[in-house]
Amino acid sequence: MVDILRYLEVNSVDSLLGINGLFAFFLYDSPDLLPIKNKVGITLTNGSFIVKEGLSFQANYLIQTLQVLQQRNLSKSNELTNSSVLIERYPIIRLIIRFFENFSSQSNDSSVKFKHTVVETIISNHDRAKSRYCYNDSIREFASYLFILGGRNVYEFIRLNISGLLPTLPIIQSSLDSITNRINEGDFRYDLMCDYLSLQKTNFIFASEDCTGVIPQIIYNVQSNTFIGFVPHLEDGLPKINTFSTESFSKFENWFGTLNKSHLLNLHMVQPINLDLKSCAPFILSAYGTDNHFTTLDILMR
Repeated sequence: MVDILRYLEVNSVDSLLGINGLFAFFLYDSPDLLPIKNKVGITLTNGSFIVKEGLSFQANYLIQTLQVLQQRNLSKSNELTNSSVLIERYPIIRLIIRFFENFSSQSNDSSVKFKHTVVETIISNHDRAKSRYCYNDSIREFASYLFILGGRNVYEFIRLNISGLLPTLPIIQSSLDSITNRINEGDFRYDLMCDYLSLQKTNFIFASEDCTGVIPQIIYNVQSNTFIGFVPHLEDGLPKINTFSTESFSKFENWFGTLNKSHLLNLHMVQPINLDLKSCAPFILSAYGTDNHFTTLDILMR
């Protein structure tokens, strides 16, 4: 192959790919071609010329490989040209590139790490379908804190205006439900209250009880396998826990026809009092539904 390319004075890829048929030149009837013809192929008795199969395979393989490489280089050249045009049109790309270039030198700074994660999340989710958005743990934690501190309206406002940054509300709510302690109806959480008071470094509290109106409805609690919304029975002034749990549809139907539904939510709140007067959040000791019907003995026993 080297002798053939040298004889044809092929000195570049472009000149090789520009030849229409590498061995077509040797089909000419000229005495000057006899030495190279003896190397390239064989001449039959009828005067026809055939190129050796090994050389033909090598030539085809070489040309196909060079064509693929040339196409790749052309694509890369077009990408570089397009990239330069985009950078000129959108100067913000230069700042983004500079930001990622400087990230390694500032990787110990937590705020820089989070900014890097935010930018990376928005860019990576840009070309994905909304059902395939991905978020790492730091984004999920930030979204949970934002939802807790800002509320539903603030969270939705930011999520809808910065597409691809924050997960949807059902994802956040399910995440919070998995890591927080759920409040069971009528359960007085004394152990958790003691743990909370120890964190606040105080043994003094202000306790209060009050009711707030709710829309009467019956819902099913999967975790406790109970129905919530019926007025729980009082025993020594306190509601009985997990009273409305059944596998019988007829019993459940009977509850709907005979029992009262809660139209009030009774809350027992505990406010820790620090000796240094530092403010701290109140603690929900217990919550349960009621219809505001009770006796004097119920109050005294409670």
